[in-house]
Amino acid sequence: MYSSKCLLKCPDGYWGNVTDHTCYTCSGGCALCTNIGLTSCSACKNDSGILYYKQINANTCGTVCLDGSFIAASKPNVCMPCSNQCITCSVLADNCTNTNCSVNYFYLSGACLMQCPDNYFGNPSTRLCTQCTDGCQSCFSSGLTSCTKCKALANNSKYFLQTRGTICGPSCQPG
Repeated sequence: MYSSKCLLKCPDGYWGNVTDHTCYTCSGGCALCTNIGLTSCSACKNDSGILYYKQINANTCGTVCLDGSFIAASKPNVCMPCSNQCITCSVLADNCTNTNCSVNYFYLSGACLMQCPDNYFGNPSTRLCTQCTDGCQSCFSSGLTSCTKCKALANNSKYFLQTRGTICGPSCQPG
């Protein structure tokens, strides 16, 4: 029953109680619901100036999106999933918002990368792309003993990759 009328289905914003055959208003931020409370929402809305977002894979409306999801401008009131490399993201699925990337990814400048660019190496303990030591163009760890390619510095100091090694030095070894 709704507004003293018997209906087959309650209107949007209401849920039907099968016990007393009455339509009741959805809770708070629910635009569509199947029962009382914010855990039975099938769509969310703005309510009294408060923004509610439908959580991923749940019938829940909340005032924030949980880790692993973000608020997309293209889908108001819906949390969208982050890409698999980000634990948290913002605005876009692949715009990671913190340095805590998913396993096998390394963080650099707002992105979680599977492989760090030249002049950086993936640090497995911090999950960050860490810049190579000055003198190394490419490296697998920090220091001049972990280089795979050397480079000149801005002051024109040159470094050379030592024979059969991973050391960049200011000169070549004898021989």
